[in-house]
Parts: sequence; structure tokens; C-alpha cells
Amino acid sequence: MTLFLGYDPGGKGKNGVAAIQVVSGAPRVVDKATVRDATEALSWLESHSRTAVALGIDTLLAWSPMGGRACDNALRRKYGGNSIVAQNSLYSSMTLNGAIVAKRLGLPVYESHPKLLLRVSGENAIREAYQDAVANSGADHEGDAIVAAWCAAMGHNRNWTVDLFADFEDDIELVVPGARYPWFEGL
Repeated sequence: MTLFLGYDPGGKGKNGVAAIQVVSGAPRVVDKATVRDATEALSWLESHSRTAVALGIDTLLAWSPMGGRACDNALRRKYGGNSIVAQNSLYSSMTLNGAIVAKRLGLPVYESHPKLLLRVSGENAIREAYQDAVANSGADHEGDAIVAAWCAAMGHNRNWTVDLFADFEDDIELVVPGARYPWFEGL
């Protein structure tokens, strides 16, 4: 059965990775781990990539020369909160490690924002998978990777037709050609 991979880039020892399948419209976690760095994450993801069709990453897969991205501004307007940080304010492990893995793995790639998605969507199946992962590991890295994989599955399978990169006028530069930012509702 088809796998969707997820990656939550973080600092040393805080890189979450996950492989899921979508079964009857719900996520089924096949494997998950927290690894040391982007090198270990890439190795872990490559070991699952033979049957994987897409990768979701909790990172910026498009950058704007204007200092802020139109898609982030739209998310802030719709949902408020402070989890949508301007691209120029982010730490390097998230942005650099995510970009490196996205480019090197070679799968279709999808941006995700797990914390915001869990806060604003009514998708209980992914919320439960996230909560189980956090309860078992004691940290959110694997849970975020599971949600990133879910976003990749929803975008790749066209269950979510909104693409936040394409739906707003912006001068963005894609980290990986063809990268998408699927979202469950229009903004």
C-alpha cells in the first residue's frame, strides 16, 4: 500500500519522521521516529521511500523576497494566533534542514503547518494520531511529522484542492520545483 512520508525538522535530536498510509480516509501510522539531525532524517526517509509517493514537511518550501509570504498573511488574517511566523524570523534548523531534505529526497513535496492545522481543522482522525504519537514519545516531533505526512496525502490525492502557493499573488521562489502547500479550506 502507498506510503506518505512526513518530516518535522528541528534542532539536534529533535527531527521527527513518519510514514503513514491512508486507510478508509484515516491515517494509519506505519512507522515513526525522532532522529538526531537532517542526515539521519534523510536516511530514515530514504529507507521508506521505495513505496512512498509524497513527502510533507513542516517547513517553508517557498520563500518571498518581500520578507513575508502572501499565504502566511492570509492564514494570519483568517485564523489569528502567533504560530504563523514571518519567514525572516524563523530559526535555521527548520528552514535549512527542511529545504535540504526536500531537495535531496526527490519525491513530490508538500508544505504543512501541523500546529495550525490541528488548531483550526475539524479533522479528528489526524488529531488522534498526533495525540497518540505525543503521548508515546513525550514530545511533538513525531506527531508533527505524522501531520505533515497527512497534509502530503491530502494534497497529493487532491482531497484538499486549495494550494496556498498558487492561490495568492506573490513573488515566491519554490525551494523544490512543483512544491505545493495544500490546505483543507479556502482562505
